[in-house]
Amino acid sequence: MASLIILGVGLATAPGVCAQIGIASRYPSDKNIGSDPEVILADDFESYTSVSQMIGPKWTNVQHTEYVSLDSTPGNFFGGTKAVKISLPISGTEVGSSLVKKLGANSVDTIFVRIYEKWDANYSVNGSNHNGIHISGGTLPGPGIPAPADGTGFFIFTLQNNMQGRAGEVDPGYDHVYAYWPKQNSQYGDHWFPDGVVIPSPSQWLTYPSQYPDFKPMPNHLPQRGKWYCYEMMLHANTPGKNDGELKWWVDGKLIADLPDLNIRSISSLKIDEPAVVLGANNPTTPLTKWYDNVVMATQYIGPMATASPSPTPTPTPVTNQTLANISTRGVVQTGNGVLIGGFILKGNASNEVLMRGLGPSLSAFGVANVLSNPLIELHDSTGALIGSNDGWKRDFNHNAIPVTLQPSNDSECALDRTLSPGSYTVILKGAQGQTGVGLFELYEISGEGSIVQNISTRGVVQTGDDMMIGGFVLRGTIGHNQRVIVRAIGPSLGRFGVTGCLANPSLRIFNSDGVMIGQNDNWGDSQAAEITQTLLAPLDPLESAIILNLPTGSYTAVVSGVGGNTGNALMEVYLLP
Repeated sequence: MASLIILGVGLATAPGVCAQIGIASRYPSDKNIGSDPEVILADDFESYTSVSQMIGPKWTNVQHTEYVSLDSTPGNFFGGTKAVKISLPISGTEVGSSLVKKLGANSVDTIFVRIYEKWDANYSVNGSNHNGIHISGGTLPGPGIPAPADGTGFFIFTLQNNMQGRAGEVDPGYDHVYAYWPKQNSQYGDHWFPDGVVIPSPSQWLTYPSQYPDFKPMPNHLPQRGKWYCYEMMLHANTPGKNDGELKWWVDGKLIADLPDLNIRSISSLKIDEPAVVLGANNPTTPLTKWYDNVVMATQYIGPMATASPSPTPTPTPVTNQTLANISTRGVVQTGNGVLIGGFILKGNASNEVLMRGLGPSLSAFGVANVLSNPLIELHDSTGALIGSNDGWKRDFNHNAIPVTLQPSNDSECALDRTLSPGSYTVILKGAQGQTGVGLFELYEISGEGSIVQNISTRGVVQTGDDMMIGGFVLRGTIGHNQRVIVRAIGPSLGRFGVTGCLANPSLRIFNSDGVMIGQNDNWGDSQAAEITQTLLAPLDPLESAIILNLPTGSYTAVVSGVGGNTGNALMEVYLLP
């Protein structure tokens, strides 16, 4: 099945790593998305005939089931034929319902929750109204009891919409997060907006900018009633003692808010243990109805559904004739947002031995100028945990396992030989002491058994001349059998995921092992548009590039440059297609 390398979002994978498209891109119409190893829960509500059936392996509890029903009315479901409908009556007290997932022993430090939601066309609330995605950790004592200031008690974050008196606000109200956390201003919780405003004031981000150096205000988002939206919320709990927590949300795949530098806990045992989907209101004077559909909870960015057809495209069978055996990318390695980032996915049911190398000094022998003098590589798993690093390949405990022919020629270069389980991984190549220069990231499949390298991706800075991004990949398999691949060069749409300095107009060229150009593209819609669209991997921006090729076994080179000499961050990707 064609799928995308997940390069992470914010701190959920690795610092500075950015996702282009999430887990959902690998599962058209979300079919079988629940089988993904990063997914905690996936529910399209199609299998239920009554609300009581929902309580079980997926949902720990459905509170106040008298307000909950399954709706098959056309327009009131997003994908499939059913959605959950929550309707609250007029009441003189607080009323509400929620779909609750208690994680228990499987509590996490980072979670993404994606829902599709729609407000009724007449939805209107004048008072407190908690509706949308709820994420919490610890024992919740009840409303009006603040979270302990020492970070040992609990936290609650709810992505919701309700009227807060902001300029230009109409029902259902601007997106914001309702927060109980150690620095809350009000005993009844604070309301955080994308532009940095906090109600009640003061705003931590605007009042104390030195404490939140990574915060950048963004425009507020106001949804329309009677329309379906894809909302996704991410919470990353900080490392105790550090201000590295983060909260983000997206609407229809576009980043709406990024609230970084958070400190919400002081002990590692306080984890995210209860995500939920909620609708509640104080003293509603009119009936309130919302619909929820296609809920997914995961430890990685999920993204919108690839399609929402009631008759989804069948999930393709994984390709077995050819595999991606080796990859390499040469580019300018800078600091911060400009490090070189490689991603890959291992598919299958068994572990595989792979070798990752970061080269710099030895490139001088091939005429490359301004090389990275002292490279360092880091290996992160799908949760963002650092599972390996190296600065000087001979200093790694497993360096003797590296095949002699693949041992770096310079002792300052780095390498990691590891046996990895199926899953997604990210490799970061940077200067060991902040050096910059041209570096080369390489991935080799050593064992050739167990899992296969299914997809590859590299993000880095594209400059001009010799400093364009140059990626190589090897197709290994049965002689005489060709393999369809799609190669993409992504630039402008990276800005939707928080990457700055994006390559405004990428161009892509593909060469075979003889140096003959076998494919070229500037704007993906100029050629093969229909075929690319059918893969569900069409780039998000018309200025981005994509080429579909039918290739025999062998080695290939992809060159990403900027049209007219423009420079910036870009993502080069290779996918196997059925």
